[in-house]
Amino acid sequence: MSRFSSLRRFAHPRTFSSQLLASMLIGSLVPLLLISLLAGQTIRSQLRNMNELSADWSERNYIIAYEANIQEQVNAIGAELRQVETAVLVAKSMAESLFSDRGREQSISPLALVYDKRTRSFREPRPDGLGTVSISFASGAGKPTFEQTRDLAMVKPLYPIFKSIQSNNPTIVNMYYIHPQSGSFFYPEYDGPAEKDMGPIQDLTTYSFYFQALSVPPGQERIVWTKPYFDITPRGWMFTATTPVYDSSGKLRGVVAADVQIQRFVKNVLDARFADEEGFALLLDQEYDLIAVQDRGADEIAKLDMASLFGPGHDNGFRNLPLLGEQHEVFSRRIPSTGWILGYIVPERKLLEPVNAASEELQRNSGEKLFGQLALLSGLAVGLSLLLAYYMQSRLARPVSLLSDAFARMEDGTFEGKLHDTQTMEFNHLLNAFNRMSAKIRALLEEQSALNQELEHKVDKRTEELRVMNQELELRIDQLIRMESWRKRLFMNISHDLKTPITLIRGYVEAINDGTIPPESVGSFLRRIDEETRTITRFVRNLTELSMLETRQQQASFESLAIRDLYAATADKWSAFASVEKREFRISPLPPDERAVVNVDRHLMARLLDNLIENAMKYSAAGSPVAFECRVDEDCAALSVIDSGAGIPEAELPHVFDSFYRVDKSRNSHVPGSGLGLAIAKEIAAMHDSRLTVSLNEGAPGCTFTLIMPILLNNRD
Repeated sequence: MSRFSSLRRFAHPRTFSSQLLASMLIGSLVPLLLISLLAGQTIRSQLRNMNELSADWSERNYIIAYEANIQEQVNAIGAELRQVETAVLVAKSMAESLFSDRGREQSISPLALVYDKRTRSFREPRPDGLGTVSISFASGAGKPTFEQTRDLAMVKPLYPIFKSIQSNNPTIVNMYYIHPQSGSFFYPEYDGPAEKDMGPIQDLTTYSFYFQALSVPPGQERIVWTKPYFDITPRGWMFTATTPVYDSSGKLRGVVAADVQIQRFVKNVLDARFADEEGFALLLDQEYDLIAVQDRGADEIAKLDMASLFGPGHDNGFRNLPLLGEQHEVFSRRIPSTGWILGYIVPERKLLEPVNAASEELQRNSGEKLFGQLALLSGLAVGLSLLLAYYMQSRLARPVSLLSDAFARMEDGTFEGKLHDTQTMEFNHLLNAFNRMSAKIRALLEEQSALNQELEHKVDKRTEELRVMNQELELRIDQLIRMESWRKRLFMNISHDLKTPITLIRGYVEAINDGTIPPESVGSFLRRIDEETRTITRFVRNLTELSMLETRQQQASFESLAIRDLYAATADKWSAFASVEKREFRISPLPPDERAVVNVDRHLMARLLDNLIENAMKYSAAGSPVAFECRVDEDCAALSVIDSGAGIPEAELPHVFDSFYRVDKSRNSHVPGSGLGLAIAKEIAAMHDSRLTVSLNEGAPGCTFTLIMPILLNNRD
């Protein structure tokens, strides 16, 4: 109990000094806390905005830097490939000069070759270390021709060129000459481990690195790059720069080529220039087939469609795309010398990691500094409040003590009379001093209250501004969400409702064109096409009308109209229609109150009621009645349309006024309509500040649609 008593004494101080201290603490700390809270929210909001702007700016700069880097790498890779092309062209020029020397051709001795069972090819019996000559045969039954051995002897001076080029260009693993009758001179010879499952080497002229070179005619200095292929040696995947060799008479004398091992190209070129562990580079040919890719992208590349990523329009730029479960930046550039495409794919988060880390660090540091500053200000406010309370208590204690002594003496009978007795001068002085002191305290409190009110007014004003801004922002966001949802639903439903009539029209037209329908039946099918066209026209017209109503582009021309006139006009029109169609259309007596007037657009309201009655007749059997009733109350009028159809499931009632909604589409597919009539009716009712409701008939099949409109009260007086 003592603990609770202490708490009560703390919450309700009794001494004057304690009350003064508590009042000053509350009066100073509460505004400070409110200001601190608003300042913290404002600073956090500004930091978030700054971080977002910084992230956008950094992302743009990173993209520009990456694009510049990609362009530099394209230039570097193009230079690497041009070096290979130049090397092959140098070898081509040397070979053509050798074959064009007629004197040398006549004087040179053919090579003496022997069959090597291990390699299943004819080779020189004593290699001189100046390149390797090989003519492959599946068995030793065949023999090299004189022309083969002579031409292979003539190209052996290519050895220094082959060796120099291969030594100075790490991307080239092999250079060689191939004779038109098969057989080759190459450097260096493969000296790695043998592969047991490697098949026999076929005629070299049947491989792509030979026959693709033949597309270059005599006199052209041009290189052909092959598609990637698995080499005939165990070197693995290759792509080759190849070109034909012609003599001075234009006769084909063979092909010179340089092999680029894809694994070495990736290591020496792609890995060296693209070291980011989370991104990967790739190289595509002109048909978007993969040439090379870094190892870290080998698994991901199988899940991507290269033609859609780097196809026409996307082969020389930048895009942000959702790939592999997250956003990626996709960069691409064409290599001018070959027409190949260099691509680089990196996660978007990788670009923004430094910015996000810096932003989080800034927010954390700012929050800590703000908390420290607020704590310091709070401590200073408490200290100043204590000092000020002590000062004021000391100034007020003596007058209060004198007044207490005066009351005590009066209680003891020391003074005669009462305090308000003006005949005692000392008492009057004390009373005046007390009154002056009270006035001063009262003035100080009023001044403090005024300051507090001014501060609270500013805080309330700022809070209200923020609340209004927040409400406006929420309203805009809600509008955007509704518009996006409406747009998606609109396109989905338009596609669904136009699909059937368009499919039928196309089917009829195709049947007429290909003669499936006999000429005597064409007229019937043309009428069906006309009916489907009218269906599409009605759908588009209803859709346009609903759109204009929902966006309030269609303005209503309101006029005062007696409810009985509106009811009578609608009842007369549909009674005549029902009579022609031999349908039972029941109407209630006209409302007796001629002063019941509503403010409506005559044409829009007629459209609403027509939609309700047409809908009721459409979904009721031919022999089932449809009723149209009017009821007038004190402040509203109700027009009801009652059908005898199959009814609507109770769970579906809240959705009947939605656009494109139809109950049990499979069951009602034979009933014409776009599902927009009730939605149009609902929008028209909303424009008239009216309500449109639907309910199930009690004890009978069907539904009741009711329009409730407010009555102009001035006409009821």
